[in-house]
Amino acid sequence: MNGQKHQLEAKTARQRLADRKKQDSSTSGLPSTFVPGFHEEAVVRRMPYRILGNTGLKVSVVSFGSAAIGGLFGDIDDSISEMIESALKQGINLIDTAYWYGQARSESILGKLHDVEFDPTISIVLNETLQALEMARASGKVRHLGIAGYPLKKIRAIIENSPAKIDVVLTYSHATLNDNSLGEVVPFFQSVGIAVLNGSPLSMGLLSSEGPPPWHPANQQVREAVLAAEEYVHSKNLRLERLALDYSMHFPGTVSCLVGIGSMIQLDEAIRIGETCDGKRSTSLSEVERRVRDRIMRRHFDALNNQGWEGVDVARYWKRLKTLGLGSLATHRRHASVESLASTLNGLSMDSFSEFRKTPGNSMSRASSVVPISGRMEAIEENRRLRRPFLAKETSRDFSWKP
Repeated sequence: MNGQKHQLEAKTARQRLADRKKQDSSTSGLPSTFVPGFHEEAVVRRMPYRILGNTGLKVSVVSFGSAAIGGLFGDIDDSISEMIESALKQGINLIDTAYWYGQARSESILGKLHDVEFDPTISIVLNETLQALEMARASGKVRHLGIAGYPLKKIRAIIENSPAKIDVVLTYSHATLNDNSLGEVVPFFQSVGIAVLNGSPLSMGLLSSEGPPPWHPANQQVREAVLAAEEYVHSKNLRLERLALDYSMHFPGTVSCLVGIGSMIQLDEAIRIGETCDGKRSTSLSEVERRVRDRIMRRHFDALNNQGWEGVDVARYWKRLKTLGLGSLATHRRHASVESLASTLNGLSMDSFSEFRKTPGNSMSRASSVVPISGRMEAIEENRRLRRPFLAKETSRDFSWKP
C-alpha cells in the first residue's frame, strides 16, 4: 500500500511539474500580471514591457492615466469600468490616480497619490512625508517609494536630500512637443537608479484639437504657438494629438507614458502606438506625419525654449481666472505656486466649466476659452471654432484627447 501510495504521489508530482513547464512555456515573455483566460494573450504579447528601475516590476509602456475619468476634461460617454477592464485585458498593468483628479472621483475608483508641489518648500516632504513612508516600507506596508510632481528642480532637490531611497519619479508635461525639458534631468535620475514615468503627453489638454481648459496656466506665447501648430497640422489633414502622443511615448529614458483615457477609441489608439515602443521602431508615424511634426517643432515649438508654468506669478493668475469668468476659483489663496494651483483646478471638474459657460460672451467650446490678444490669434481661434463640427463629421469618431 505504501509503495502504491508513493508511486501515485510521484506520478502526481511529475504531472504538476509537467503542467508548470507547459504553462511557463505558454506564458514565456508575458508579464507576471498575465492571467490566462482573462487577458487577450495576442494583444498582450504585442505590448512592450519594461522593468521599473530597481523595483523589479515589469510594467507596460502605456499606463492608464485617470485624469479623464475624474471628469477633468469633459463628460465620459463610454463606460469607465469597461475602459479599465479593456485596458487591463490588453496588457496595461500600471494605473495612475490622484486626489485632484476630479476631487477624489478618480481615487474613489482606484487609489491615492500626492504631488510634491503642494509643499511650498521641500521641508515637509523631506522631514515628514518621506520619513513616514520609509517607516511604512520598513514595516512591510509598502514595497517601493515614488514621488510625483511638476517642478523638475524641486523633484531633484528632494531626491538629493531625501532620507529615504526613492524608486520612481512621475512628472508631467515635460516630455511633450512644447516642452521636452525632462530630457535634461533624465541622466540624473538614471545615475541614482530612479525610474521615470512620463505623464500628460498632451500637456493637460494644451496639445489637442479642442484646445486647453480655461484654467490652463500656459502663457499667451505658448498658447499662440500651439494654436498655430495645430492649424498647420489640420491643414495637412492630420491630428496634433497623434503627433504629440507618439513623441511622448517614444521619449528616451522613460519607462512608461501615462495617457489619460477618455474613450475606448483613445484607449485603442494609445495601445497601437505603444506597440511600436518595442525598441525596434522609433515611431508609429508615417513619413508625412514625421515631416509635419518636424516642421512644427522648428517653426513653432523650438522658439519656446521649454517654457512651462513653474514660477508663474499667482496673483496675475488669479486675475486671469476672474477675466475668464472663473472668479470663484480665485478663493483658493492657500496655494503658493501655480503648479499646486493648477493641480487643484485640474480637479474641479465640470463645475468650473459650467460657471465659465454661463458667463456672457463665453462659448460652450473649450477651444474659445483662450482670451485673444491679437487679431491673428483671434482669427485662428475663430477658424478653429467654425471648423470643429466639420472635423468631427470627417472622423465620425471621438479623437478628442483629454489630458
